[in-house]
Amino acid sequence: MQANCQQIRHTLSSRPVAFTQKLRQQPFGPHYSQARQRRSCVQVSAVKSAKRLKYAGIGQRAVHDPLFVSVQPDGSDAWRLEPVIQLLKDGGVGIIPTDSLPAVVCDLENRTAALKMYNAMELAPKKQLSILVGSFNDISKYTAGFPLPTQAGQADLFRMAQRLLPGPYTFILGASKNLPSQVVDFRKGKTRQRKSVGVRMPDDPVCRAVLQGLGGCLLSHSVHVDETLGAETEVPDPGMLMDMYGQKGLDFIVDTGRRTVTATSVVDMTTSEPEVIREGRGDVSMFI
Repeated sequence: MQANCQQIRHTLSSRPVAFTQKLRQQPFGPHYSQARQRRSCVQVSAVKSAKRLKYAGIGQRAVHDPLFVSVQPDGSDAWRLEPVIQLLKDGGVGIIPTDSLPAVVCDLENRTAALKMYNAMELAPKKQLSILVGSFNDISKYTAGFPLPTQAGQADLFRMAQRLLPGPYTFILGASKNLPSQVVDFRKGKTRQRKSVGVRMPDDPVCRAVLQGLGGCLLSHSVHVDETLGAETEVPDPGMLMDMYGQKGLDFIVDTGRRTVTATSVVDMTTSEPEVIREGRGDVSMFI
C-alpha cells in the first residue's frame, strides 16, 4: 500500500507546472469549491469487459473530487466558467448544463480526453456520441451539411434548421472528414471514420458561454437519469451528480440550480426526407 501511495503522489506531482500554477492563480471565491484531496490511496480498476473501454497502462490511479462551479442560469456571471474552460483546453472532462439534460463533455479534438470520457461513462467503444456546436459554421466543418431537396415539394432542411436552432434538437447529419475518427478498439488503438453524427446547438446561455470560451466543439453524452419519453425530468442536484460521477475521474461539474427538462427531439437528416427518431422537447410536426 505504501508503494502504491508513493506512485500516486508521483503521478499527481508530475502534472504540468504551468497548468497547476494557472489554476492556483484563478480568483476562486465561494462559488468555487475545489474539493479536498483524498488522504488515502484509492485503487480504481479499469473496466475489464471487452465491450467497455480498456486503457493501456492504467490499473491504479488517484481519484480526485471534481471542481464544482455554480453559475446563474442566464449566464450573467459566465466569468466563473474560466477554470472550467481551461480544464477543457487541457484535456479535462466534466458536466455542463444544456437546454436538455446535463451533458458529460470534453474537447472534440482531444483524443485522450475522449478516451477518458468513454472510461468515465463506461461506454462501449463503438458507441457514437453527439457533438455540441456553437454555430452553423461548426456544422459546416464537421458535417456534410443539410441535404438539398431532390424533388418538388420537399422542405429546405437548411432553412428549417435556421429557424429551429439554437434549440432542443439533435440533428443527425452525414459526417465530414474533419470529424475526428472514432477509436473503436481501445486496446489496439484502431480507429474508424464516422459516417454520420448527431449535432446539437443548445439554447442554453451557460453551455454557449463554454463553447465560446473554448473556441471549438464538444463531444457530448447526457448524464444517466431515469426518464419517461417526452416527459419532464428533474435535473440531478449537485450532490446526486457527485455521487454518480465524483469518483469516475471527472474534472469539473457546472451547476445552475434546480430545474426540470425534457430530452431533445432527434431527427435523422442524412437524406432529403427527414425521419423523426425521437419526439422530445422540440416541435417535430414540420417533419411528419
